[in-house]
Amino acid sequence: MGFEKVYITKQGALLAVKSLQGKKIEFDHAEIGSGTLTGNAVDKTALTTKVLECPISKIVQTGDTQAQISFVFKNTDANNAFYFREIGLFAIDPDTKARVLYAYANAGSTAEYINNSITELIEKHIDITVLVDNASNVVINLDESQVYVTEKDLQEALKDAKLYSGKNYGIKRLITDNTVASWTRIADAEGLTAKATKDGTEVANDFDKCYPWSDIRRCNVDPTTGQVLAYYGETGYSADGSNGEVMVKIPEFWWKRERLPDEFGNVYEYIYIADYARAGFTKSKEFFVGAYLLSVGEDTKAHSISGAVPKYNSNLANFRTLAKGVGDGFCLLDYHYFLLQMLYLVEYAHYNSQSMLGNGIVAYSGNTAKALLAENATNRIIVSSVNSGLWIGKTVCIGTSDAWNSSVAADREITAIEDYNDGTISGKAITFSGDAVNIAVGNVIWGSAQKTGGNDILGNASGSLNNNSYHPVNYRGIEDIFGHMWQHIDGLNIKDYQAYICKDPDSYANDTFDAPYEKIGYVNAETTDSYIKELGYDEKHQEVALPVEVAASSSTGACDNYWCAEGNRIAYVGGNFNSNWTKGGFFAWNCHLASSYSSWNYGARLLKYQ
Repeated sequence: MGFEKVYITKQGALLAVKSLQGKKIEFDHAEIGSGTLTGNAVDKTALTTKVLECPISKIVQTGDTQAQISFVFKNTDANNAFYFREIGLFAIDPDTKARVLYAYANAGSTAEYINNSITELIEKHIDITVLVDNASNVVINLDESQVYVTEKDLQEALKDAKLYSGKNYGIKRLITDNTVASWTRIADAEGLTAKATKDGTEVANDFDKCYPWSDIRRCNVDPTTGQVLAYYGETGYSADGSNGEVMVKIPEFWWKRERLPDEFGNVYEYIYIADYARAGFTKSKEFFVGAYLLSVGEDTKAHSISGAVPKYNSNLANFRTLAKGVGDGFCLLDYHYFLLQMLYLVEYAHYNSQSMLGNGIVAYSGNTAKALLAENATNRIIVSSVNSGLWIGKTVCIGTSDAWNSSVAADREITAIEDYNDGTISGKAITFSGDAVNIAVGNVIWGSAQKTGGNDILGNASGSLNNNSYHPVNYRGIEDIFGHMWQHIDGLNIKDYQAYICKDPDSYANDTFDAPYEKIGYVNAETTDSYIKELGYDEKHQEVALPVEVAASSSTGACDNYWCAEGNRIAYVGGNFNSNWTKGGFFAWNCHLASSYSSWNYGARLLKYQ
């Protein structure tokens, strides 16, 4: 926060002249406000948005024509939290006895957010130096009932505060500049760099040593007790579910997202992640997000484990029931996804998550092949050729005449690909796991939802082992954070492009638009299948960033795509294996389907509140 200059208003200048005439100027009180400055400060006659009126505590003559006026205010004096942006000093006209605005200051984009919580007490001691024509004729009436901290107490408090030095990592961008996707690093993030592997080789990332990123870790969680049983790399850790659900712990941190104008009226968006409580910041409590897409085991229960085919062809209500059945505190991924987006953004300072982390599973071309030969009781299919979308280890289904059905075989794994030539037919023989089936000419083998665990060797790291758009991508141990399957975001309902949010998992419900759901303070964009140019901002729900403007590109704006439709809709994120690969990513939103919808490429992810 900074008030760089205090302006004597035109009314104040007239009073200053009267002091030279021997008339007494009585400074009456100070006011603080939250309004922005439009026009010239010297023309102000009142604060733009008054928040508090403060008595003056002290006045000191610092020169023949200069005086220092002091006052104090506490955050608990305000009715609500506010941005400390304005200061006004009022004096009494010796002739008219009217209270006039003598001096005015505005902090603009550097305004400090003041929380009025009693658990976070804030006390501001303000000194204003003003000019008069005869400082000896300045008087003040003090209210002796007001008690303020002594200078000694203040200095001791500052000394104690310096014993703990926290970090505050930030980024900013001009919201009207959508020609680039990058952000500018500020505060403690300035000068830091972040990289992710694209081929499994080790890369340097400064944030590996910065909290909270340093403490984001995979772990085994007991679904019954909710306790962490082991962390990745520790004895007992297992990715296959034999030691509990595989989750990624997101430690507590403090965040802030805001938009403020600079002195020229240009509006910037700021995002901060801090490792300690700061005024105006919101605390994110520790939570756990599934390391893998949700799957269902032989026990018919939902799991987050390696080596499983993600659950598909299920709607939101069914996914919600599966998630809550895991144990107390479990639910589907919800508004916490916005927090993950902010963690990513502050770390990489760039919207293009595919460029920063890797493409993810977002390609479908070359993912199918058609049978040339009929065979009974077989574990192979003879096709003319095999493109890059089919390889040994890929999970596939076989349909009668096209993809998107598994009437011949479901969730099989390619075990071998070999040349084939019987003198009549030449091509490739694709061998697959499981029971033998009957293959007819024209049957189609196609890549469907892939088994989880493709990036297990990366552990807690970010990136990909193979960046060809057919393999998974990680963010801090979260596999397929985007791509592979559209992921449901629970607690977020949309009606005719207007979003409503709920943050109580026990109250999540389909097609609900009244309490405890709350309306977001902006309306989503109404143009479908277009790249996102700008994400919205709501002062009450600052983390919620949904598309409000489109017509960007895969390398500008937010870089990812947005789909929408009128009516009652739900939200999915990330993209899927059947999309144009540049349309997916951390900021891709699919908001054009009803809550009853289900398909092969729509899945879910577990979340656990701590």
